[in-house]
Amino acid sequence: MEHFIIGVGILLGFQASGATVAGTVRNSSTNQPLAGLVVALTDLRRTTITDSAGRYLFRQVLPGAHQITVRYLGFAPRTLHALVPQQGMLEINVSLMPVETRLATLVVRQSLLDRGIDVHSARSFPDRRSTIEGVRNDAMHTEPDMLRALAGGSVVIKPEAPSGLYVRGGASDQVAYVIDNIPVFNPYHTAGLLSGLNPDALSAVTLSSAVPSPGDPGALSGTVIAETRTPGVRLHAQGSMSTTHTRLTLDGPLGIGDAQFLVSIRAGFPSLTAPRHEQSYLRGGTGDRIVKLETPAFGGRLRVLRYDSEDEVNTAAVVDSAPKPDASTTRNSFNWSSRSMGAEWTRAFAGTEVRALGWRASGDAASVWAAAGGPLAMASARHDEGILFAATRMTARSKSMAGLRVERSRTAYRIGFEPDSAPDSRLNAVTTVATAFAQYETALNKYATVQAGSSLAEFQGKLYAGPRAQLQWKQYSSLSLTGSYARLYQFAQSLRNTESIAGNVFPADLFIGAGAHGVPVARSEQGVFAADYRPSGNMHVGFQAYQRRANNVLLVAPFSGEPFA
Repeated sequence: MEHFIIGVGILLGFQASGATVAGTVRNSSTNQPLAGLVVALTDLRRTTITDSAGRYLFRQVLPGAHQITVRYLGFAPRTLHALVPQQGMLEINVSLMPVETRLATLVVRQSLLDRGIDVHSARSFPDRRSTIEGVRNDAMHTEPDMLRALAGGSVVIKPEAPSGLYVRGGASDQVAYVIDNIPVFNPYHTAGLLSGLNPDALSAVTLSSAVPSPGDPGALSGTVIAETRTPGVRLHAQGSMSTTHTRLTLDGPLGIGDAQFLVSIRAGFPSLTAPRHEQSYLRGGTGDRIVKLETPAFGGRLRVLRYDSEDEVNTAAVVDSAPKPDASTTRNSFNWSSRSMGAEWTRAFAGTEVRALGWRASGDAASVWAAAGGPLAMASARHDEGILFAATRMTARSKSMAGLRVERSRTAYRIGFEPDSAPDSRLNAVTTVATAFAQYETALNKYATVQAGSSLAEFQGKLYAGPRAQLQWKQYSSLSLTGSYARLYQFAQSLRNTESIAGNVFPADLFIGAGAHGVPVARSEQGVFAADYRPSGNMHVGFQAYQRRANNVLLVAPFSGEPFA
């Protein structure tokens, strides 16, 4: 007990030691007190703020020499040296001299408009490319949508129906989609949105349709190539919210070596603004995500990407003139999703770039339709796996590429009748395709450039040769002429009935691979002549004439009045 009392006495004595430092800070010119400025005991890392009368106060300041610093915007700072006693009050009044303070210049510049097709694109018309800057500054887009930016001319989007792109009369499933070379399926939303790609995560989108690269996925109409933007050297956040969706994107250094990341999340809410008891509105939600990691690896650059997209909507099958008390009604439901995961490694060896790519991609869709004879259920699935190896060599006058692409696709399609008024309809296929490809591009002279290539695909013991060539003539900087020919093959086709009203809210393509009963390998041959005239950076005139012939293309129509094939 005696030791405890002694300890408490020592502690109380320590807490009571020290003096109080106080004073008033005034304007030396007007003698008016200055409120809200910072007074600091620099040595002790203690700060306080003056009150409305300009007073400040520090309690229990340890005895000894200390520095007192007083700072206030618009006044010259002062540093005082004070000798604080053991106990009592030390009053230090400070006068600050007003001085002119020049703030750093803030420059505000208007964003430059970059409308339409990217003038600086390496791809020649009629192929097209849009940067994210061009999409954001296009007055025709109330919301930035990378797929809608490709529309125009020979590329059509059905009015008010998000059902994909239609290139030179081809169906929507005849366009392939990749993000950073990773294939994706069903990149569509609905109810006010078309693209399932968050624009904040993208830098540009390109449609390669006249002469697609022989290393691209097999598609009769071409390939849409989305490019994610490069993460910044500092953490950066970007987002927005509208009546149709909300989105958020983060990018920057990962904190491990030179690794960088990008994370993009978007969610749509087609039924958020709908009246609660109004049966005719869409119900459900949409969403998509992109996650990317880039890092140096094995002397090159490694990029890993993950893409996800989900959609779930339902509509009233019957709307009663007099709503039921419980607001219940029969509804048609639709849901579809897309998932892709892939890694790409690139490295340069003495003028030759080597690229290795591996991926897994899937797309699933399902619906329950309130048919006259009872509920009708539809389910569709596609799961792909693949690898690609390619080497590209560039010189001052030429560019050559060669590679190998191997992919396996498992597809399934089912129609089920409930109750069992009719037997179920099923299609399944496992489609494995190996494709060797090569391409060469060179300048014939200062006016003409020629590009020639071919792919050779093997499927079920048969070979499918896909030659393609393009000649471009450009004698003037503002005018170029292009002629091209391409034979293309597609090893999976969609069973979606585009003529059905269900396509207005159900844009998913329902793929079934070649090899299933009644599903052949589709083939397309097309020749395109195009003229591209750009007299200035703000004006672009394009002309194209083409002839296209397609064979073994599925023509889908409903067997009855219901929407599914």
